[in-house]
Amino acid sequence: YSHHSAYESLIGNTPCILLPNLSEVVGRQIYVKMESWNPGGTGKDRAAACMIATAEASGLLPDPIKRGTEDFELTLHLHQGSFASADDGDSDMDLICEAMQHSITGGLVVEGTSGSTGIALAALAAVKGHACLVVLPDDQAGEKRVMLEVLGAVVHVVPTAAIANPNHYVNVASRLAARAASLGVQAVFINQFENLANFAVHFETTGPEIWRQCRPDTFVMSAGTGGTIAGVAKHLKENGKCRIVLVDPAGSVLYSKVEHGVAFASQQSERVLLRHRYDSIAEGIGLDRITKNMEQGLPFVDNAITVSDQEAVDMAHFILRHEGLLVGSSTAMNLVGAVRAALQLPSGSARVCTVICDSGQRHVTRFWNREFIHSRGLQWPRDGVGRIPECLQGVM
Repeated sequence: YSHHSAYESLIGNTPCILLPNLSEVVGRQIYVKMESWNPGGTGKDRAAACMIATAEASGLLPDPIKRGTEDFELTLHLHQGSFASADDGDSDMDLICEAMQHSITGGLVVEGTSGSTGIALAALAAVKGHACLVVLPDDQAGEKRVMLEVLGAVVHVVPTAAIANPNHYVNVASRLAARAASLGVQAVFINQFENLANFAVHFETTGPEIWRQCRPDTFVMSAGTGGTIAGVAKHLKENGKCRIVLVDPAGSVLYSKVEHGVAFASQQSERVLLRHRYDSIAEGIGLDRITKNMEQGLPFVDNAITVSDQEAVDMAHFILRHEGLLVGSSTAMNLVGAVRAALQLPSGSARVCTVICDSGQRHVTRFWNREFIHSRGLQWPRDGVGRIPECLQGVM
């Protein structure tokens, strides 16, 4: 992707740093790729920029606006005015019309997301002049919705559901994009789970950066869409001897797929309820199917690790105390996986790399909320003392 704005120029080339205190405890070097340093706060900026640029290059979205040109105001009037009063009581039409009030190019970006990709898309759509319509499941931290709205996206929140349910957030987004296109709007359903531009950008940028920065013996990461771990895994495998370990929350099918060749989780028996099956507080990771992006990486994944919610909570508090980093739920799970993978390597100079997906600032109402943690039957680490994560109990 090319850099046409300050936001885009800040995407990628994030630092990869050693966690000195955790490394000392474990007796191996544990590095973290600071994807939280991207301008949108996550590695989803990479995929969002690439997927939008691909849609523009293929004509699915209009060319970005050229701010300052003399026909700017006319373009704004033409595209927004045509949707100014359209309201027939149809909820889908209402959402599309509301979103198009923000479009300058006449383009509309639509996506179903657990938050982070939506935030990246909203910021990029704003600077390019496209409207952005995000469908968000209702089990995400409230601050994500606030951020999306601040960035100018129209947000439609739906109840959590299994992918088989037509009201699953991804299915709703697909329907809204198709409806908008039927009205003559240049609308694109980004479809991050199946859009291989997602995989490609991590293969072309994130993987090479990690190899150049720390040349890990093992790379460990959870999967949301599967794009990051797939792209990084392929690059690392093609450039050196690097073991790839997938981290998975309870309820996701990926652990079973990697370890046993069958995409299954015990929670699948709940399919008839047509609701979200993940039995985890982790946001943005875990899958109930094998996406096209994840499919690209499966041949390169050697092993998988399941991490419990309690161990993720304990690790997040441990890292805050010992490294000063406030991390989110998926990052905490990545760190547990990194420790477990590191302990399987010879002590000393062995290098394990994982990813800081985002900051805990996006998780203050859930993962960093004592009442929420207790409501899920989990223990809150004692202030100033904490709980030693299970993965560290044998080495501390």
